[in-house]
Amino acid sequence: MRDEPELTLTDLATLFTPAREERIGIELECGLVDPRTGHNVGYHRAHGFLDALRQELGGTPMDEAGALVGVELPGGAQVSLELGGAIEYSSAPYRSLTDLVGAARRDMLAVSSVARRLGLSILLGALLPFPPPEGIPWAPKPRIGIMRDYFRRLGPPASYAERVMGLTLSTQTTVDFLSPVDFREKLRLLAKVAPIAAALFVNSPLDDGQPAGVLSHRMRMWERVDPARCGVLGFATAPDVSTEDVLRWALDLPMIYRHTHGGYTAAPDRTFAELMRDGFGDGTRPAFGDWRAHLCQVWPHVRARNTLEMRAFDGLGWSAFAAGPAFVVGLAYHAPSRRAALALLSDLTAADLARATSDVAAKGLDALAGRHSVGALVEALLGLARQGLRARVDAGIDSPDGPDLLDPLDGVVRSGVTFAERYLSDWAGPFRERPDALVAAHRIPPSP
Repeated sequence: MRDEPELTLTDLATLFTPAREERIGIELECGLVDPRTGHNVGYHRAHGFLDALRQELGGTPMDEAGALVGVELPGGAQVSLELGGAIEYSSAPYRSLTDLVGAARRDMLAVSSVARRLGLSILLGALLPFPPPEGIPWAPKPRIGIMRDYFRRLGPPASYAERVMGLTLSTQTTVDFLSPVDFREKLRLLAKVAPIAAALFVNSPLDDGQPAGVLSHRMRMWERVDPARCGVLGFATAPDVSTEDVLRWALDLPMIYRHTHGGYTAAPDRTFAELMRDGFGDGTRPAFGDWRAHLCQVWPHVRARNTLEMRAFDGLGWSAFAAGPAFVVGLAYHAPSRRAALALLSDLTAADLARATSDVAAKGLDALAGRHSVGALVEALLGLARQGLRARVDAGIDSPDGPDLLDPLDGVVRSGVTFAERYLSDWAGPFRERPDALVAAHRIPPSP
């Protein structure tokens, strides 16, 4: 039996302690693929890649259950193996957006150089477009089997869960909050913005090498993972949302897995609140590490912990990967832009946002959010984000090229053509439906 004190609600709330300053982090999920087929490589080749990163870039190995699953780079960033064989680049936090983007570019070019010497390509985007679901090369992480079993028990509402675990990619941005009031305003903003602004980023129109019939198959698949812990946080749209609301929501969700000295095990099929009251059934009760792990087992559009993490957007290609972080930072870290955006979206309900998520996945800029045109809303939001980035330049936080990171999104608004529509046009046209041509154009760095 673990000699752990019983958790209290006060203990749980410490994971939502405000930060001292506003910093930014990003996560780039990328395919580690065979350049000829676009399929994720198996663990043997992924292990060789990670080991080469460790040796050539001077990184520190990260192990799980005796297997190499990641490398911490000298600057504090990490490259880790995802569940289905993709990799994730996790930055160190930065105060300056432009410094962060510069570091990520340098790191990813170095990481890509190692991959190319091994005959591999690192593929940016939102969904691995070619591997069939039955061909996912699962990483040697013990919790994967537990998660797959959990989602299978949910039945049809989780029908896409394994594809999401193994095939989807994204670029995620984390921002800080500085007080309870700041938490309320930023969480409400990001929860309302997420499914609307996603129209600027739709970029996953292929599935198993064929048009999926939607502009973001990734968004469509996330709707069938676990409705209780994914998608729109309805309570976060309320004017008085607080950390207590997040606590209550998470406490009412079942825990999927826990980590003990013996490794990962499935948690009993009870909510976290019930586990705190009754224990795990083996003489132990949840410790703080279990609570931290539990909050990693929820995947809404915006995940709230000691940071706010925007998870809703499709990942973009190498030339545009920083547009998502720039958009989020421009809105969230500039109070006038933040409040103007909230006013713009003030009449949208949680139900409107849920319907808009489906509509945006299918139609992109032509979708509706309540009675509003999504295309018109994102044009206004993009202008507000640019104002926020300019204010950061004026304050000396970012370099003058910071607002330029939004230029790829301006191109979408001006042309009315989304990244997904260009993707489909290239696939049927110059790529001639050849996986190697698509990989060459979308890898890091793209072929000249």
